[in-house]
Amino acid sequence: MKKNNQIGQGIGALLSPNKSSDNLEQNSILISKISPNPNQPRKLFDEKALKQLAQSIDEKGLISPITVKASNNKYIIVAGERRFRAHQLLKKKRILAYIIDADSNKDIMYMALIENIQREDLNAIEQAKAYQYLKDNLNSSITEIAKTVGKSRPAVSNSLRLLNLPLEIQDSILKNEINAGQARAILQKKTSQGMILLWKRLLKEKMSVRKVEAAASNNTKWDQQIKQIEINISRIIGTKVSISNNKKTKKGFVKIHFDSKTWDRVISKLKSVKSDFE
Repeated sequence: MKKNNQIGQGIGALLSPNKSSDNLEQNSILISKISPNPNQPRKLFDEKALKQLAQSIDEKGLISPITVKASNNKYIIVAGERRFRAHQLLKKKRILAYIIDADSNKDIMYMALIENIQREDLNAIEQAKAYQYLKDNLNSSITEIAKTVGKSRPAVSNSLRLLNLPLEIQDSILKNEINAGQARAILQKKTSQGMILLWKRLLKEKMSVRKVEAAASNNTKWDQQIKQIEINISRIIGTKVSISNNKKTKKGFVKIHFDSKTWDRVISKLKSVKSDFE
């Protein structure tokens, strides 16, 4: 796949090099010629909210055109599927749109993801699955994803960790029954059974994030300190860190997780903080 040098510079740089979001022309396009992006990060569309949007568009018009990419005499939505669906509800034949150039499916996926993140439209699981798709199917590293969508590397890594939850809990996040903070607290449990039991208790007792964290941790004060040190070191070097300690011998070791893609960055980070440990 041809590498796009604009990836990693935000959505503006992903537009055609000769066009920016400020000078793109608006086009009136037939609804029948437009198809949703099959890899749209957003999977759930609230019917009530769509009807409200349709009513608003019917009364005030479309304030912000959708963005599409030309493909075989038709168009694929890059950003604005809710507005497109609202037009369908209104049985409109045309919709205003910006037509942009995108070199690859990777560009389209990034643009759709960034647009949703900027509008805060994505559920935490939808966002995590979008990151996972970029990572697994479009050969994007976590560092590349973070830079392009304007998030920190740990933020992307923490988002991906939500996909380690049992599917029942992931669905619960999608339904907005629990939030991302509560879900991350549940991840402290080591087994799927433990996670599910805590999740059911959370739903029953309407527990706050802090209460879920307390319930998830049966650790002593010493273990909690070790966990905090793991988190602090992980944030510094940008990768997972595990600390194992033997309470009887009072000995242990620090394990830094890395792969061929992250090795150089981990070494560089360790060298940069060397003085802090001297």
